[in-house]
Amino acid sequence: MAENAFEFTGVSQEVVVAARTAARPVSGYNLDTFRNQNFIKNAKFSMQFTRIPTFAYSDIVSSLDFRKLTFLCDSVEFPGQTLSTTDYRIPGQLKTKIAYARDVNEVNLSFYINDEVPMYTIMSNWIYGISFTSTQNRYFDEVVGTIELTQFEDTTLLNTSSPDAVRNMTIRLIDVYPITLQSMPSTWGDDGYHKVNVGFFLKDLASV
Repeated sequence: MAENAFEFTGVSQEVVVAARTAARPVSGYNLDTFRNQNFIKNAKFSMQFTRIPTFAYSDIVSSLDFRKLTFLCDSVEFPGQTLSTTDYRIPGQLKTKIAYARDVNEVNLSFYINDEVPMYTIMSNWIYGISFTSTQNRYFDEVVGTIELTQFEDTTLLNTSSPDAVRNMTIRLIDVYPITLQSMPSTWGDDGYHKVNVGFFLKDLASV
């Protein structure tokens, strides 16, 4: 029994040694390379309307400063895209998928409301102006606008006279209009700030 136990232990050690010597280091793997990257933070963004139909704000103000709307934006979504596919198979080969249509996902934007730019009224007018009765609707080209979403790096140019954010990317949302305007509840028990949440359809997107 003692010899068998000794021989078994010896075999186990040989197997372990062989497994260790067979391992090879991964070339180019360095964890510091990952840690030292300048990752983009999701709070470094801006939103700007570059075009809104006049009927959305004409009864409120004679002209609308789009820059003021930029600072009221609380949260944005950079849109995703989806390809519609169909299965395709050649006899004797594995199945593949063939893409036949591309769709751009809708986005949701959230805005603060102040006493100078009534975002709720503007968005409400925009939706109402598109379809003010069940049988009277404007043409598509009359109701759409344009939005630019900009993502900044987590660094700034250190200039005491004019510190500017460093742009990482800008995505233009083409032919957008609101399709959902969420309710805006009020309560005596909450002393927070009003925000209006709007869902937008967009026809396409482009990098600027």
